[in-house]
Amino acid sequence: MIQKIGIVGLGALGIMYVELFQDALGKGHVYVIADKERIQRYQKDGVYANGERCDFLYMDAGEAEEMDLLIFATKYHGLADAAGSAAKACGKDTIVLSVLNGVTSEEVLEQILHPTHLLYCTVQGMDATRIGNHLTYTRAGSIAFGEKENGRTEATARLEELFLQVGIPYVIPDDIIHQQWSKWMLNVGVNQVCAVCGINYGGVQQEGEHRDAMLAAMEEARQVACAEGINLTTAEIREWVKLIDSLSPEGEPSMRQDTREGRKTEVDLFAGLVCSLGRKHGLETPQNDHFYEVLTGHPFVGQ
Repeated sequence: MIQKIGIVGLGALGIMYVELFQDALGKGHVYVIADKERIQRYQKDGVYANGERCDFLYMDAGEAEEMDLLIFATKYHGLADAAGSAAKACGKDTIVLSVLNGVTSEEVLEQILHPTHLLYCTVQGMDATRIGNHLTYTRAGSIAFGEKENGRTEATARLEELFLQVGIPYVIPDDIIHQQWSKWMLNVGVNQVCAVCGINYGGVQQEGEHRDAMLAAMEEARQVACAEGINLTTAEIREWVKLIDSLSPEGEPSMRQDTREGRKTEVDLFAGLVCSLGRKHGLETPQNDHFYEVLTGHPFVGQ
């Protein structure tokens, strides 16, 4: 049974999950794991969710105890450092989970932590928006998770029990790797077009150039994924568009929040990977080439 949860990273998802777990399990079961300097900043400036100051428990990463569940909710460019810093929290029985965007964070965690129980994961359907240290959300969304080889294990059973206890919607798909790449395909489209064009979901919920750009980027992602052996379909694109059309028009994906706040984006996870795989397989990726150049200030140079 999962009794002790550590969360690394207090972005939108990190704040949301700490609050959800703490509300359901009690304060003594959930810890924000960070370095001393970051903890001092959190305590001084405060962390807020839906207008309320959060009363979180913090644990110095350098002196961390082993957790039953260790969740990484950082940005990708900070993941390697965060994983190295939080290594003491990962024991032989710890379940490790990444809620990061993209399809590569588990590889990073595997290389640094060598966890016995690394579950693959993707999250969707939340409307969390972080401005500075203030988070607002009304929908917590759902979590898809599973073993890389898709078998049901003691680790998946423990996590399923926790999500049932907390009330977090979840699914254990038949193929979690396919699910991750499918969600990545969505993010390649909607995250990037909103960031590049400075729009919210409403900007892609109607016919026009923004929606066309989103669909073009997703189709390029689908093609390079298929070349990698991940058989994404055009039907999946249509299903993701239905999800986008159901969201609040005023909502924004995480990459748009980053550009609006002047934060570093995760463009390498999206256009960067599409362009790299396109070069690898001899596929044209003009929409993602454009997104990459706008978001980085220079053309893609890679494989």
